[in-house]
Amino acid sequence: MSKNLRDFIAYLEEAAPEHLAHVRREVDPRFELTAVLARLEQEKRFPAVIFHQVKGSSFPVVSNMHADVRRLLMAVGVEGGIPEFLRVYGRWEDNPIPPRLVPSGPVQEVVALGEAVDCTQLPIVTYHERDAGPYITLGLIIMKDPDSGVRNAGIYRLMLQGRDRFGIQISQTAHGHYIWQKNDRRNRPTEVAVVVGHHPAFYLGCMSFTPLEVDEFAVAGAVMGEPLPLVKCRTVDLEVPAEAEMVLEGIIPPGVREKEAPFGEYPGTYGPMRNNPVVIVQALTRRHDAYYQNCFVGHPDNLLLTGVVRSSMIFRTVKIACPTVTAVHMPLSGRCRFICYVAMDKIMEGDPKNAAMAAFAADPFLKFVIVVDKDVDILDDSQVLHAMATRLRADTDTFMVTHARGSPLDPASYDPVGGSHIVTKMGIDATRKANYPEEIRVPGTEAIVLREYLE
Repeated sequence: MSKNLRDFIAYLEEAAPEHLAHVRREVDPRFELTAVLARLEQEKRFPAVIFHQVKGSSFPVVSNMHADVRRLLMAVGVEGGIPEFLRVYGRWEDNPIPPRLVPSGPVQEVVALGEAVDCTQLPIVTYHERDAGPYITLGLIIMKDPDSGVRNAGIYRLMLQGRDRFGIQISQTAHGHYIWQKNDRRNRPTEVAVVVGHHPAFYLGCMSFTPLEVDEFAVAGAVMGEPLPLVKCRTVDLEVPAEAEMVLEGIIPPGVREKEAPFGEYPGTYGPMRNNPVVIVQALTRRHDAYYQNCFVGHPDNLLLTGVVRSSMIFRTVKIACPTVTAVHMPLSGRCRFICYVAMDKIMEGDPKNAAMAAFAADPFLKFVIVVDKDVDILDDSQVLHAMATRLRADTDTFMVTHARGSPLDPASYDPVGGSHIVTKMGIDATRKANYPEEIRVPGTEAIVLREYLE
């Protein structure tokens, strides 16, 4: 049996019960469910939460699964924190394990086709005050490149518009956008399969920053430590994880655009309404006792899942430009998208700026790259700010790139209401310079054993 969501829930129950919370009273999927998660966040508590009774649906909801870095590291068996995770994750990306096709799997224990499909029976959540409707937020959407036949996986928001119809936003920077555009320009439908509910290691693998020709399922296999078992879809020419909770099969018809959004997005602001493509659902397959899993967008559950893995590609790229780079980190304070901290053992002046430029090249969403000396703990925002306060000469140690490509959801773009992806980027060298004065230190601090001194 391959890894799956329910196995990981059982692991948490046994080995780390503080990481799992149960809500057994009925909750409304419109605002009440997310209000519970928001209240937990206000109290600095980030457990995975199972909502057992959701109004209007028979399916329990699993949420907040990815909201704690410690839980993500448990899921992939890594000790030592984010720096060690990035080193190991890089090895996984270099050594993918191809998936294997199996004849059947739990995800197809129940199959609804055609008129029997009714997505309104799912506990799809309305998250924020001005959201245009309920949204699927952790649907991993599978497509195939029409030219190469390579599978591609990406998470794109889906707005419920009817029993078998969703609006979809596919970011211009996503590989899925290129696949959809190829088909749309040829007046061909794009086949899609939406995977809902799986082990955190599966999602971490599929979020890998890889070239378009790489099958993310193979990276997911490496992260999970075993080939990912797949089953053929019932109505489209795609394969999906056999151990998933549920799958929606359908098409994006060519030339069709409908109003979608506003929706509260990862920057903490609303993405504007656009005329976007739609997904027509042809089949819904699931386990008998399926969980519906979602992601609390704009909060750590959403930010950490994709932010942690983005750091892997940045680290690899920056190391090529500057081999003395020791670590990178995408902090929550920058929404795990817009800010990157880079630590390095600086040997030559100019290397910090080269490192910043390499980071910008690796991830188009980045707007600020702050390079510091290796003695700075880049997991601590206050230490990075201290380095900026004491080691930065703004007139010579910063540079800006105007009219650069960024995120179309960036509220600081040149035209956020219009969904512009054009932004200004800044590189910051907050390392010590050649004539930096000696810093204070207290000799013998490391040798002190406090229990020998304190009552």
